[in-house]
Amino acid sequence: MKTLRCAFFAVILAASASAATVNQALLNLVMPDTAILSGVQVDQMSSSPFGQYLLSQFQPASGGFLQFVGATGFDPRYDLQYILAATSVESTGKQGLVLGVGTFVPSKITAAATAQGATVSQYNGATILTSPGKNAGGTPPALAFLDNQTIAVGPLPLVQGAIDRKNSGAVFSGALATQATNAAGSYQAWFATATPLSDFLNGKAGNLGNLSSNNLFQSIQQSSGGVNLNSSGVTVTADLTTASPQNAQSVVDVLQFLLSMAQNNQNANNKLNTLSGATTFGVNGSTAHVVLALSEQQAEQLVTPPAKSDARPPHQPGQRRQ
Repeated sequence: MKTLRCAFFAVILAASASAATVNQALLNLVMPDTAILSGVQVDQMSSSPFGQYLLSQFQPASGGFLQFVGATGFDPRYDLQYILAATSVESTGKQGLVLGVGTFVPSKITAAATAQGATVSQYNGATILTSPGKNAGGTPPALAFLDNQTIAVGPLPLVQGAIDRKNSGAVFSGALATQATNAAGSYQAWFATATPLSDFLNGKAGNLGNLSSNNLFQSIQQSSGGVNLNSSGVTVTADLTTASPQNAQSVVDVLQFLLSMAQNNQNANNKLNTLSGATTFGVNGSTAHVVLALSEQQAEQLVTPPAKSDARPPHQPGQRRQ
């Protein structure tokens, strides 16, 4: 099932890393109980200097990726335009739905997937490719072609739900929809959530998840932000809306303290110092505002792994050479 898994991975990978605003027709396909939305305007980001640098660093290490591209006619590095991901915190395993807009050849993808054991079925006018395996939630992963330019990827029930909403003309509206539209109009890659930050952090980001039990972080009622790549570098922004201006200032104070503690740690490296020096904080009413502004050179240094040394450690007396 390598081909189908590759397709799922390719879509999701490009999502981590479209139009200037989120397409309402695409937004209407997400689950009604969606709590977290994120989007990536892949074509705009990849055309920026830093985006070009990231693409230059991605060199497929094996022939598997190139075989996948040849078999399916789909290269996620160049054929994706826009990605919208939706997650419901209340759903089992916090599973999500990923919607992708780009250049797809359904016939080639279907043929390649079936050759690897995928099941092809029709559901309410859409073609679905279903993996024989099951994900952590106990349901099979699926990929559906909503049209020649749009695909839905996720657990089979969520994919079927997207097809149902497309056919019924459902509309996704409310506070989260407004947040998503505003964020998508401001950033090339963005996120928006109407879920308290404590819920979002719970079980995520290792030790950072411990902050979810902090009363201060529980006061963050909703958040949004995003990333912009331009000719001068990279800008990352986050807005954390709290219950009061006092709480917003407290959030900023805590974040500044944590960053200062990390920077003053004797084990702090140059990358952490760069992040600290490039981050600014502010308060606007009940919202804490955080901005990380990096130059092109700083951004490249942060994502470039340290060079590996081939030098062997000096031989110690009494130690056998390998």
